[in-house]
This record gives sequence, C-alpha cells and structure tokens, in this order.
Amino acid sequence: MPGVRAIFVRNTIGKLFRASEGVAFDAEMSHVDENRPPLEDDVVRYYGQYVALAVADTFERASAAADAVKVTYSSRPPNVEPRLAPETNQKVESERGDATKAFDAAAVQLDQTYDLPPETHNPIELHASVAVWDGTAFTLYESTQGVVNHRNVLAQMLGVPKENVRVVSKFLGSGFGGKLFPWTQSALAAAAARQLGKPVKFVVSRRMMFQSVGHRPRVTQRIRLSATRDGKLTSLRQDWVNHTSILDDYKENCGEATPFMYSVPNLRV
Repeated sequence: MPGVRAIFVRNTIGKLFRASEGVAFDAEMSHVDENRPPLEDDVVRYYGQYVALAVADTFERASAAADAVKVTYSSRPPNVEPRLAPETNQKVESERGDATKAFDAAAVQLDQTYDLPPETHNPIELHASVAVWDGTAFTLYESTQGVVNHRNVLAQMLGVPKENVRVVSKFLGSGFGGKLFPWTQSALAAAAARQLGKPVKFVVSRRMMFQSVGHRPRVTQRIRLSATRDGKLTSLRQDWVNHTSILDDYKENCGEATPFMYSVPNLRV
C-alpha cells in the first residue's frame, strides 16, 4: 500500500523484554500495568490486545493498512463470572477481635452485597507516544503521570540502560490514574522507531481507550455491620472479589482504608 513503511508482528518488531515489577535500577521503583511486552507470542489474552502494528507516513494510510491486516485464531471459553470465595479460601488482610462471633450475637445486624461495574479512564487527551531513536538512545514524548517510572519501565522493555531513555511530558490532558504507568503503545512506538530509524507517533484512538489502556474492574463487595441498640458499632466485616487478568493478578484495594476508618473492636477485611 502507498506510504506504508512497515507492518510489525511478533517476529519482526525486534526484541522486547518483560518489565520487572518491584525494585529495579538500584533502589528506584518500577511499576507497569502489564509486564508482558507487546507481541511477545501468538496468544490473545484479552479483547483489544495488539497483534500487529502498521506504520505509514500519514495517519490515514496507517489506519487503512491496519484495517487490511487479517487475523485468524482459535478460541476457548473464558471464565467471566466472579464469585466470592468460600470463607476457608479467603485471604485475610486485616483482622482484630472476632467479627463473626460479634455479628452473630449483635442486637442490630446489617448484611448487604454491592456490585460495582467496570469503570474506564477516559480523559479528553488520549494516550499518546512519540518515539525518537538516534542509534544509541531514545527520546520519548509521552502523555504520562510518572516520567521517572516511565523511563525505568521502557528501559527494561527495550533492553537499554535507563541513561539512554529520556521521557518528556510537557503537558497532561488529565489521566485519572490511567496514565500512572506505561501502556503498550509506548513500547511499540519505541520499538518501531528503532527498527525504522525514524520517529514514530502512536495515538490511541477513543475506541481503543476502552480496550487497550486498562480499567477499574468489576467488584462485588459484601459488607456486614453489627451494633448495639443504642447505635454503637460492634463489628465490621468486608469481603470483596474483583475481575482480574489471566496475564497479571490485579487486586482492587477496596479494604485498604477500612481498618482505620471506624472505631470498632471486631473487624475482618
């Protein structure tokens, strides 16, 4: 197709490495939402996962080339129904007293279950990356809420020292937390720039914002409260389960603040 510079797939994008979650580069922390590098293998793990990258001299030509890519795959049924685990299998994060015993003995009891739907970060400014490779080092122009972390993660994924990655973020059109960590388009833009020896710009479309840059998962919470008849809280129990990925185990910290919010002698989170 006219103007198309390359179609990158798994075996042509160049070497990308898994980013380490936790301590990296001396004592600096490195956090990434998906530690699997893009186009690592031929397995599609979620809807919206990148399987190829089209690069062209205009946005319209790149879009046409991407639309012309044909992908075939076999499917298998996913597990999409979360259930609160049996109490014997639950992970207890915070506990004091005996919440179950206090609840059973209380004069006033409240037992409610709440379902929270998935929520998608969608700031007006889209996720976007411009990657420049000079033969030795990268300059990455990013819409990010964390330039140091972004540098650390991309250095790991690209297999270069962190001193060879410069991240520039002059403006941020909001992020709602969704731009705290690097997403796939950053690594793909940088890898393509290295392969082509030219700057590459990657702007995530509004449609792709719902698929390719994470979200807050569906959460089911069960809250049990007990009190005396004059209104003194005697127990609090919070159980929750959330959707997670088959790639990375993600836990929504629903009960992080619960142990500190109320004066209650019996608590289990």
